[in-house]
Amino acid sequence: MTSTEPPASDARENGPGADAEANSEELRSSRRSFLKATGFAAAGFAAGGIAGGAAGAVIGVAAGRNEDEQGALDPRYEPGFDHVVVLMYENRSFDNLLGWLYTPDTLPDGQEFDGLAMGSHSNTAPDGTVIEAHVYSGATDTIMSHPNPDPGEVYPHVNTQLFGTVDPPENADLYVGHAAQHPFNAPKAGQVADNSGFVLDYEINFRRLRGKAPTAKQLRVSMGSFSPEMLPVMSTLAKNFAVYDSWFCAVPSQTFCNRSFFHASTSHGFVSNKEGGGYDKWLDADAVPTIFNRLEEAGLSWRVYYDAAQLVSFTGVLHAPSLEKYWKTNFRTMEQYHDDAKNGNLPAYAFIEPRMTFNHNDMHPPVGKLRESDVDGELVFNGALSDVRAGDALLHYVYSAIKESGSQKGSNANNTLLLVTFDEHGGIYDHVTPPATTPPHPKAEPGEMGFTFDRLGCRVPAIAISAYTKAGTVINDEMHHAALVRTLSRLHGLKPLTARDAGANDLFNVVNLTKPRPASDWPDTHPHYTPPNPESEPKPKEGYRDRPLSSPASGLLGLLVARYGKPGDEVPDTYGEAFDTLMAHGKGLFGTTD
Repeated sequence: MTSTEPPASDARENGPGADAEANSEELRSSRRSFLKATGFAAAGFAAGGIAGGAAGAVIGVAAGRNEDEQGALDPRYEPGFDHVVVLMYENRSFDNLLGWLYTPDTLPDGQEFDGLAMGSHSNTAPDGTVIEAHVYSGATDTIMSHPNPDPGEVYPHVNTQLFGTVDPPENADLYVGHAAQHPFNAPKAGQVADNSGFVLDYEINFRRLRGKAPTAKQLRVSMGSFSPEMLPVMSTLAKNFAVYDSWFCAVPSQTFCNRSFFHASTSHGFVSNKEGGGYDKWLDADAVPTIFNRLEEAGLSWRVYYDAAQLVSFTGVLHAPSLEKYWKTNFRTMEQYHDDAKNGNLPAYAFIEPRMTFNHNDMHPPVGKLRESDVDGELVFNGALSDVRAGDALLHYVYSAIKESGSQKGSNANNTLLLVTFDEHGGIYDHVTPPATTPPHPKAEPGEMGFTFDRLGCRVPAIAISAYTKAGTVINDEMHHAALVRTLSRLHGLKPLTARDAGANDLFNVVNLTKPRPASDWPDTHPHYTPPNPESEPKPKEGYRDRPLSSPASGLLGLLVARYGKPGDEVPDTYGEAFDTLMAHGKGLFGTTD
């Protein structure tokens, strides 16, 4: 069977004990019931650990391809790739996940790396305290959920982070939604970003979410990052293939805008998920072509893979005006991804979505909303349980499926490029100033909140895995989200979508070997054990029904309600509401398996 999550056997091997094993079986049983109720076959998912997916190789043990038994793969007719697979996570900056990947002592010869260990980087807090960039410290389970609460990510917040501006001053008091006022903290004419406002904005957003200022310890989290040892899969792949240290997201704002740009090279002029029109604005937008439409017109194959427990695809709903007619034919669950990789059937382009709702493994930080109660006099803050280890484990399984793909026909390890990246920085500190860029439509009027789309968002992690990529490669070329569209356009002779992708750099800079590295020589990856997550149960128990969703989950369900709900229906905000909404509107919309 295939795998998208650490198998249940690891829970027993890594110490939770018999009670955790019993709890795991109960959660798996609930998952089986959910999949059965929603029309999915339980086979392939029931045995797959706490969070779903089918059983596979035990963490730390690579199944691997046996070259002697299967025969070495034929090299491609020339160095390069025929199939592109993208795994896109949520809301992490480059510095947060990969800033400490190399030090001056460990950097490969001949490479340059713009990381945190190469200099001194800091922000100054509102009280004048200088907070240096640092590696998180403390209890492991706490670290793996940092930063908590989630930083601000909407356009006005990012302006504050990059320019240190709060204009007008009243924008520092964002206690109701994101009701910032004009000019939305935008920089003055000619002002250059210095990335000095991350601590300031974290303090502002902390007060918005929790109603009080953070302590010095809580504020220090805003400048923290993970060490390579904390995320062994991501750091192993970054060091053994190629890491981009100058990859910027498309828009200095949040999820919908950047995910839209990734496949359509435009966000319809929007810089927020729902401000100024609600989620309806995305569904009412013009049916502009996406790269999926370009591939379809050219007779080329493509697929979007999503998690079965989520029922619906974020990409499909976000681009509904252009993609709804393909929901049944080109959208498949992760079970199908593993089958396709194994059998050489990956399409020309495949896009993988992590789980964003139940037991999300998208790496999005926790929201941490105030609950209207207290325990022993202390206010209680609830939010979706977030653990970056779950995302690291997902990468292990996605990568391993390609590493082990040995079909002589169709897709295989020699001709498939895997790109791992993030939609946006999510308000988390990065020290590199985003550059200017080409607007998608240079003659267009300013968009939402007056933004002209002439500068990029912050750096995000980006790793490329290819048989034709030398270990220890660091690519310093300026890259941004339009690189994906540019790459597929160049590979298949497709015309550009907008001016943004027409002038973008492509991914062929990862090809720096003349002969492919045999998959048997690729590194094995060993994710950390991820503790059981009670939110993995799609139909939440009473104690978890009222836990708030992460913002991507709320956004996805908000789109679903906007498309299929009745006038006046509220957007789900809790796990209980999410389950009810998915059962009411999500069943049967998308394809599952072949």
